[in-house]
Formats: sequence, C-alpha cells, structure tokens
Amino acid sequence: MITCKSCGKENQDHYKFCLGCGGEIARPVAATASAPGPVTAGQGAIETARTVLPPAPMTAAGELQAEANRLAPKLKGGIPWGDSPKMPPAMAPFNLPPNPLASGPVGGGRTTSPTGTPGLEPMASPSVASAAPAPAGSTCPTCGKAIQPGFAFCGSCGTRLAKAPSGQASALGVQKTMYGSGAAPTPAPVAAPRGRLVLIRPDGTEGGTHPLHDGETLIGRGQGTLFEADAYLSPRHAEFTATASGLVVRDLRSLNGVFLKISDDEALESGDIFRLGQELLRFEVISQPQPLEDGTEIMGTPNPGFWGRLSVIVGRDVDGSAFPLFGDAIVLGRERGDILFPEDGYVSGTHARISLVEGQVILSDLGSSNGTFLRLRHERTIPNGSFILMGQQLFRVEFR
Repeated sequence: MITCKSCGKENQDHYKFCLGCGGEIARPVAATASAPGPVTAGQGAIETARTVLPPAPMTAAGELQAEANRLAPKLKGGIPWGDSPKMPPAMAPFNLPPNPLASGPVGGGRTTSPTGTPGLEPMASPSVASAAPAPAGSTCPTCGKAIQPGFAFCGSCGTRLAKAPSGQASALGVQKTMYGSGAAPTPAPVAAPRGRLVLIRPDGTEGGTHPLHDGETLIGRGQGTLFEADAYLSPRHAEFTATASGLVVRDLRSLNGVFLKISDDEALESGDIFRLGQELLRFEVISQPQPLEDGTEIMGTPNPGFWGRLSVIVGRDVDGSAFPLFGDAIVLGRERGDILFPEDGYVSGTHARISLVEGQVILSDLGSSNGTFLRLRHERTIPNGSFILMGQQLFRVEFR
C-alpha cells in the first residue's frame, strides 16, 4: 500500500492517483532508483495475480471524483482508437449458390422425391415458378448490385426478378409436361397372390395366413410373421412353386423336414420317415443276409420272416424302441393293433396300417382324427386343400 502525502489516504500499489484527493501519488525514490532485484517464482505469481485484480469499489463521493479526474485527460480528445472497441473488417461479398428449384427438371425425365421414391414429383414452389433466372450481366432493379447468371433473387436485397416471359416455360410448367396432362401415371396393379398358407391352431381354428405368389415362395424362419417364433424351422426350410399343373413343394434340405398329410395309400421306401400323433417313426427294410465276396456266410439268428423294422426317433441321430414288421400287415394305434402308443393322446385307437403288397410296402391312414404325415423325400405336386406340417405348425394350402 502507498500512503498519499497530501491527504494521508492509503492506496493500492498500482494506483497513480489518490482516491481521497485525486492528486498524483509520488513513488518512493529508492524504489525507482534502485535496480530491480531478482524475482522469485512466488513473487512473480503474486505480482501477476495483482495486475489482474479489479480496482477497489468506490464507496465515497471523493473516490468517484478522483476516478473522473483520472479519466479526464483521456476523454478530452474523444475516445482514442487504442481504447475503443475494434471494428470488424469489412465483410467480403457472399455469393449464394444457384437455386436447384429455379428451373424445371432437365430433359423432362422422371423425378425422384426426397425419400428416393421414383415416379413422385416434388411440390413446386409458387415463388420459384414466377421468377426467371437472371441472364448474364444483369443487375438488381432495386439496389443495383450485380446478379450472377442463374439467380432468381438478388443476393443483396432479396428482390425477386421479373416473371418469366410467356415463351419461356416455368418450372411448374415443365413438371406438368412430363406426363402430358399433369397427373402422375397410374401405378400398375399389383397381382393378387396365387394362393396362401393358412395356419391351423391346435384347437382346429384358423390363425394367420402367408401369401403364395407366382413363381417361387421361400418359407423359413424369419421369412414371415408366422415363422419367426418357430425355432424348429430352418432359415431356408421349404419352397413353394406355383405352376400350371399345380403347387410344387420342395424341401430345402431342412433339419426337421416337410410333412404332408396323406389322403391315400403311400408307397414307402427304406429310410422314409412318417409321423402319427407325437410319434416320429422311420421305416427300414430288413433284407436277407448276403455272403461276403469270398463266399463266407455271416452267422447269426435266422430271420423268422421279418421284412421291415420301425424305429422311434427320439433325437437327432438317436433312436429309441424298434419294432419288427412281419406278416401281411401291421396296425398302429393307441388302444388296438400290433404296435401301440398308449401314452400318446394324439394317436387314435386304430391309427394307421403298414402292409406288404406284392413286394411293395404301403402306408395307409385308417381314418384317424389327426392324420398321418409322411416326410417328403423329393419335390411333389400337391392338390388344393392339402395339409403341410413344418416345424411345430400345421398349415392348409389354398391356391387357384
């Protein structure tokens, strides 16, 4: 702190005029005459902090008068340029890019909407339709500024140019001549589906449907809302193809297969799989043992006359019980027959029959309530109204 010699008021070190009397504060001679000594890091930090502190608040009329006296020499000739706020440099002229809506589509081709949909026309602005692009070397009639060629408005004052002459087509007129009468072309009618798959719920009622179009229709998990929640469907499970002779069904080597409800006798081949109720069965032919290449016969129990075998499939590559087939026919059911499944409530009392007719194995349904389903080995043309079992869902096929 520095004490004023005139009035005795204490002032801060950086003050040049006394806040009490307004007189100039005399600096001590010793402080100005002596050479400045080295400044330590701590002193430098304190001094730097002091220089940025604001002056003490003026609470007395004398202090206000002293501050006015201090600023009086600077205000006599007006605000000097060094103390006044600096003016920004003059802005360079800015030229707007050409307006893409100032003229109609080039070549009269189809336009594309902002969403990317072909065939839809964007809405024309009335102001754009009545404004003509500026020719080369034109000036604004309002402000006199030069207008770049192609501009429809003045970049300085925003004045719209004169209307397009009668011989010049407006933007809206160009859009109208695209289709002659000005109306968008009528979209081509969408062909109705050739058929559909109707979901049959466990209680026998109908659920959702899936369309079958002309050509090929892919069925699989993720191919439609009916198939998303069925984990037993493969992503590419089956393919339905509409032809002139009917609907062709082809299994795309799915893991769990495509099963067709049989309506007539079906010939079985060795390795065929069919389903009744919740039972999944595989048929295999039992052939007579053949001697080896050197003529050695294989020893074993003599075959009493079995010509086939049924194996219950309980998992992937896992078999359960096996039943031999003999005689002319074998009946399968829940209560009556040669092979019984008493714990399966979806199997009828007498459900199906496997018979041997002239060396051919035939599978027949005996009027069961839930039907007998044969897994398709090859592609097959099916009649209208057929029932297809895929994954854990049953569908009825309808087509025209």
